[in-house]
Amino acid sequence: MLIKDFYLRHFRNYQEQKIEFQPGINLLAGPNGQGKTNVLEGIYYLLTGKSYRVKSENELILWGEKNFYLQASFDVMNRMIKLESYYETGKKVMKINQFASKRLSDYVGTVNAVFFSPEDLNIVKSSPQERRRFLDLLIAQVKPGHISILNSYLKAIRQKNNLLKRDKSTNSLRSQIQAWNEELVEFGTKILTNRWQFTEILNQYCRPIFNNIFSDQDNMELFYFGLGKKSLSEALEIFPDLLEKKMDQEIEKKSVLIGPHRDDLIINLNGRPAKIFGSQGQQRSLVLCLKLAEMEIIRREKEEYPILLLDDVLSELDEFRRQYLLDYIHITGKQTIITMTGADEKIINSQKSVFRVSNGKIWREQ
Repeated sequence: MLIKDFYLRHFRNYQEQKIEFQPGINLLAGPNGQGKTNVLEGIYYLLTGKSYRVKSENELILWGEKNFYLQASFDVMNRMIKLESYYETGKKVMKINQFASKRLSDYVGTVNAVFFSPEDLNIVKSSPQERRRFLDLLIAQVKPGHISILNSYLKAIRQKNNLLKRDKSTNSLRSQIQAWNEELVEFGTKILTNRWQFTEILNQYCRPIFNNIFSDQDNMELFYFGLGKKSLSEALEIFPDLLEKKMDQEIEKKSVLIGPHRDDLIINLNGRPAKIFGSQGQQRSLVLCLKLAEMEIIRREKEEYPILLLDDVLSELDEFRRQYLLDYIHITGKQTIITMTGADEKIINSQKSVFRVSNGKIWREQ
């Protein structure tokens, strides 16, 4: 997959800008705060319909403007695809080849990208929400229908939470809770199945990568911890009963206490949680493994490598892991867009292209 050109209007600090990317490595070089990361965020938003940095899309609009517009042309399996995104408060339009998509699940996965930034260290060291988010985004790139399932499940969670917060007689409340529990089991079962399946696939790809970039004497293992179980069959079997058993407690706490929205992707190093026992260097290695495994899984499913977006990652890696990542990019020949404060001459690639970024303006060095 290749991004050929990218156009931004009223996005972040860009009034209007067009960039013609090249195959191979594309460096976006310039001081901090000039708009390098905003370009990657714009590409990511155009592909997924969401920002990885903010929740409110109004924050993406250039100060003083009322909307933003993004457009790019892509080469996917030797077929040209044009994606467009327009947003203003109360209106959001995502188009594929000039046709508006009715649902985000019809749009996501048309073109794939893997995004990697220093903040991704939170996948290992932060809350279960970060790991669920990573897993769900990977699944959505390969199985876009996962988005609709997640949205339906989260809607049922919101409705059930609203119900629990109301003052009602216990008898009528129980019957209504039971109705929402049936919805949670229907959509939650599909979420659990997808997450368990992709955790197993991640394991298959992560282990050899980890042994190459860290140590063949150490062991990395992923497992999905759902509904307090390590087995999908056990979790699916007990799901309805757990909801029933938790009903009194949920009524007392006025909150939904059980379900995939509280699960975790456990990342172990030598049999112990990497979140607690892994060093900073080990945690970085684990995240690098997850991102490279994500690349390989998408390639397997789509028969093409996704676009790789690296936001100031190279400066965060030690020399060995940095070189491993660059060799991986060079050998596979995938298109990569890298943000850096300066053009690094150690990046050896015959197709390297350098773009200078300054105050929301971008130009290519000759």
